[in-house]
Formats: sequence, C-alpha cells, structure tokens
Amino acid sequence: MKTVLVLASLVALALAGNIVIPPKHVDCEVKTVDQDFITKQKQIFKLFYYIGHVDTEAEYYKTGKDYDIEEHVSDYTNKQAVEEFLNLWKVGFLPKNIPFSVFNDRSRQEAVALFHVLYYAKDFDVFYKTASFARVYMNEGQFLYSCYIAVLHRPDLKGIVVPAPYETNPELFTNEDVWYRVHRIKMQNGIDTNDFGPEYGVSHEENRYVVYANYSDNYVYADGEDKISYFTEDIGLNAYYYYFHVFFPFWMESEVQPLLKEHRGEVYYNFYQQLLARYYLERLSSGLGEIPDYSWNHQIEAGYKPFMKYYYNFAQRPSYYQIPYEKHINELQVLNTFEQTFIQFLQQGHFKAFNQDVDLRNSKSVNFVGNFWQGNADLFTKVGPWNHPYSYEVIARHVLSGVTSNSGKYDFVPSSLGFYQTSLRDPAFYQLYSRIMKYFVEFKKSLTPYTQDALHYVGVKINDVKVNKLVTYFDFYDFEVSNGVYFSKEEMKSSRWPYYVVRQPRLNHKPFTVSVDVKSDVEGEAVFKIFLGPKYDGKGYPIDLEENWQNFVELDWFVQKLTKGQNKIERQSTDFFYTKDDSTPIREIVEKYLADGKVPSDMSVKPGAYPHRLLLPKGTSGGFPYWIYVVAYPYQPANKQVETIRVYANDNKPLGYPLDRPVNSVYFKQPNMFFEEVRVYHEGEIYPYEYNVPYYTYHHNEVSQH
Repeated sequence: MKTVLVLASLVALALAGNIVIPPKHVDCEVKTVDQDFITKQKQIFKLFYYIGHVDTEAEYYKTGKDYDIEEHVSDYTNKQAVEEFLNLWKVGFLPKNIPFSVFNDRSRQEAVALFHVLYYAKDFDVFYKTASFARVYMNEGQFLYSCYIAVLHRPDLKGIVVPAPYETNPELFTNEDVWYRVHRIKMQNGIDTNDFGPEYGVSHEENRYVVYANYSDNYVYADGEDKISYFTEDIGLNAYYYYFHVFFPFWMESEVQPLLKEHRGEVYYNFYQQLLARYYLERLSSGLGEIPDYSWNHQIEAGYKPFMKYYYNFAQRPSYYQIPYEKHINELQVLNTFEQTFIQFLQQGHFKAFNQDVDLRNSKSVNFVGNFWQGNADLFTKVGPWNHPYSYEVIARHVLSGVTSNSGKYDFVPSSLGFYQTSLRDPAFYQLYSRIMKYFVEFKKSLTPYTQDALHYVGVKINDVKVNKLVTYFDFYDFEVSNGVYFSKEEMKSSRWPYYVVRQPRLNHKPFTVSVDVKSDVEGEAVFKIFLGPKYDGKGYPIDLEENWQNFVELDWFVQKLTKGQNKIERQSTDFFYTKDDSTPIREIVEKYLADGKVPSDMSVKPGAYPHRLLLPKGTSGGFPYWIYVVAYPYQPANKQVETIRVYANDNKPLGYPLDRPVNSVYFKQPNMFFEEVRVYHEGEIYPYEYNVPYYTYHHNEVSQH
C-alpha cells in the first residue's frame, strides 16, 4: 500500500511540474537519392506546408500566381483533359475555406479534372507550375487531394515522399479538445496560467508545444465500442485507409494504371476482407464479439457522436437511428436494387449489363464483382466515361451518416463517413463493408473449393511451427499538427515560431519470431504465408475453418529456397512483407535526412503498406488464444508484375490464397500446412487513457508501465 502511495505521489509531482514521458525515438531505414530527386522532393514538400495559408513569399506563390494553363495547353499530353478542366474553371470551382469531400459529386468532378491536368503535365516543370497555380487559387482540401494522388501516380515522381495524411490534414485525425488546447496556446502565446498546463495535458519542450490526446470514450461510442477506439482512431490505420483510396480511387480510369485493370476488383475485395478480419480480431480480444448486422428498413443500433470539426462540426448519429424513409426513398431504392440485382445475377450464373456478359462461376470474375460493388470506372468502360451517379458505396455512406440533405452543389455537412481519413472511426463503416463482404461470400460459394491435389505440395512437410511469446503494449507517439494552426505574416517570414505536437498512446508489440521446421524431398523456391485467425467465436465456442476462413489476417508472405532434407526457417516480425514502419515527420526528413541525400525507405517504396505496430490485436493480460496458420506452396512469379500492388502479393496465386474462397476443412490437413495455437498477451494498462493526461475526463489515470 505504501508503494502504491509513493508511486501515486511521484506521478502527481510529474504532472504538476513540467516532467513528461517522451516517446521512444527509432531511426528509420533510409535510401540514398540523387540531387535531382532532392530538388523535386523539397519543392513537393513546400506545396504541402501550412495548407491553410497562401504564403506570398513562397516559391510556389511566385510560380503559380501568374501561370495560365490555357496559354500552355500544348504542355500537356492529354488536350481533352485540359479542356475539361478549363470548362469547369470558367464556371467556377469549389471556393476556399469550406469542406472538400470526394463524396460530394461536384467537388469530386473538379478534383478529378485537376488531377488530370497534374497527371498529364508533360514534365516535372509543367507539373510544378500547374500545382503551384492550384495551390494559390483552389480550395485547400481539393488541392491536397488531387496533388497527393498525382504525386503518387506520376512515373517521373516515383519514390517521392509525401507527408503522412495526419500531418497535412491533422484536424481529420484528432478530436476537438486537442484543438481547443492548441489554439489556446497559440492565442496566449504559451502556457502562462495555473489552470492550463502539464496536468491538463499541455507541456512546453524546447521549441515545441506538446498536447496529450486521449481517444474517444463512451460519450462518443455506444455499446462498448469505445473499448477499441485506440484501434479505430489510430492515426496509422486511418492513414492506411486513405492511402488505399489514393492508390485505387474509384473514379480513376485504367489508362492511368493499365496493368492494374485485371486486378482492381480483386484488390478491392482483398483489402476490405483483410481490414474487417483485423477489426474482428480486435473485437474478440476486447470482448465485443461479432460485427453486428443491420437492415435498411430498421433502426441502426450503432450510434456515433464524434467530437470533431472540419470547418463545421461533424454530424452525429444517435443510437437506434431510424433512416428517414420519405427523405431517402430514392437512395434506399437504389441500395435495395443493387443488392437484389446482384443476387439475381448470381442465381443465373451470369451478369449481363453495361455491355458485358460475365461468368460468375469463374474465379477470375472476382475482379468484376469488386468493380461492381466499388462502382469504379472499370465497371463502365464499355458504356462510356465514368460519370455514374448510382454508386452503392457513396449512397450507403450518405444514408448511414445521418447528415441532412444538401441543398446546393457545394453544400456538405461533414461526417465521419464523408472522408476516407475518418471513416474507420464510425462503427457503421465496419457494418456496411461487412454487409458488402457477405455478398462477396455468396459469389465465392459458387466457386469450386480447392481440392486435395490443388493444395498439396508434393515432397514438402511442415513438421512444426513455433512462435515466441506475443506481447502487445501501449507506447507514446508524437505527430505534428502545425498544419492546422494559423500563423501571422511575421511568423511565416521568420520561420522561428514554436511548432505543435500531439502525443498519444498507440498500440504496439514486441518483436517476435516465427520458426518453421520443414522437411523437403525436393529443391526449389517455395512461398510461405503466415496467417493469424480466431480460434473461438465471440461467444467463446470453437469455430471451424469452414465458417472462419474469411476471418484470417495474412501477416506475411515470403519466398524461401528449400534444400533436400531438414530446413530450419526463422522469420522475424520486423521483416514481414505487408507492413511499414511509422511515417517519419516531414520536419525530421528535411532537417535530418535530405541534407545527407537520403529519404525514409518505407515512405518512398511502400507508403500504402499496413502499419507494422498494429500487426497483432491487443490480446489480454492472461493471453488471448488465436490460430497461427502457416502454408507452403511452389513459387511461381506473377505473369505481369504490377508495381502498385506489390504490397499485396508477388506470385501467380489469387490474393489471400488459399483462404480466398470457402474451404473444405478436410483438405486443409495437409503436410505443407500447419496450425498452431498462440496467445497474445497485453502488458501494462488495459486502456490507453490510463497512461495519459488530462485527468479531468471521467477516466482516472494510473501509473505508467512503459
């Protein structure tokens, strides 16, 4: 008891003074770049600096202020794209200082037109002039969106690093209480009052102000969903989802990525299946169980009342929300028609529409099915340019968000489902995409399950799989939010003002090793995949693989050279294929790496990869049971290497193979497969708020363990 009191006293003293617990700093892996790359990189970064300002002293302002796209039509490789942009420009674009969302039809049309002129600029010089023009004259969010996508898709900008989305649009990754404290610091020029300081989650460290942030609690979430808000609100996870959209926008034509056309719908399915499976694992370890279903005709049980603001306050959806039928009759009819039409085509075995005849009993038709549910440009290529107004996703997001109807072409009430950066926060998001995945499963049921011979790897046997202790914990992470702060002209000129950082506990795990003991009678290259999946369902009952195949998360993919005899394979979690480290702050890249001719490797090579720190679900203090599933099969490289989806796979098997379709569990007892029970242990406090300040929420902070 005395020890507890002493520790509590130390914590109180730490909070009362200016003592803080800084996050651990880990140097990132870097790659060397040439001087031309460095010059381009610096110019790109400056386009994204302080997006709410137009700095008249900046290089982009001097370049873009007098640039006239119409006078330089010959400098673009697609004249029609330039004409379409100019036609819209002459009518008028989205004004500055109002919200931009890709789900608003008119705003999206303009953003796509801007992307086209940026993408089709004949060289970097024309691209930079066009981007500078847009930076000066166009809506801030619209510019950010189009420029971000153009940078990541232009061949001459391959490898260029873009800032993490939470640095460019920090207000879409933080709650309103953070901004109250940030703006108060800015307005009173520091921390100078007794009622506003470290014990309220604000501190001054060298040349920066730090604001401690909690995740949303049960005022925002209902039915226990706040138990996993550390996951659904994680900045890395939400950035990952934004990157997915950036690399695969539903409106983008295949001519931008022609080799991707054969995989676009498959990538769509694989991404959401894996995201939902990972979310389900997190629900299980927090006692939340299955992802709830819903009906368009009944109350939506999951309420969501975010304390967020993007120019305007976010819309709030109450628990047991009844979608107003009279108000949304047209939208509800479209949603029901989509669902019923798909089932009818499945029963017929063919899809006949949009000048297409698709065999729905062919496994390759997953690409078409994905295009159908995403409503992307490839679905309509045989009937003309993409301008289809009836997108299932867009309509469903609008109906579920609970926002009011728009009365003007730019009217838009912000909601969590109205932005890719915030969608994962809303429980309704997972219910919507779980609903879509159920239609995919119905399609998958029409496919022939893999047979014994198809799955068997002749001459290869996995004798054993061992995994050392799996441990998760919370640790602090800093990210800069200065892009959401407004500065005076004098401050902009001096560039010497303090900057603003949010410090938040985030889920992480200790490094671990997967050891695989393989006996091989053959020599050759083999693919090894490592999956993590549930052993028990939400009620605690064992769950059979035939009912569980779609709930496994693919942790790793790698190629291993097998020799005859015993093969001892050790795979470090730090080398897992699908993940990336946390993004390096742009301030650090400029000050620490660019000067030495280097950039962070992960941010340059695979910016859209899954955040490594979220590899494992939180688990429990006593250890939560899961299955580790390891499978080996002969390596055959993909027929066409598609750079954009290298982060997904590099062989000729379907994404997610062999758990990409319903299974016959008997055939999954193969020598080249191995199931091993593992437990995920959580060390330290169960909830992240127990590490954090301020104390005045309804939570009570405990002694930090890390």
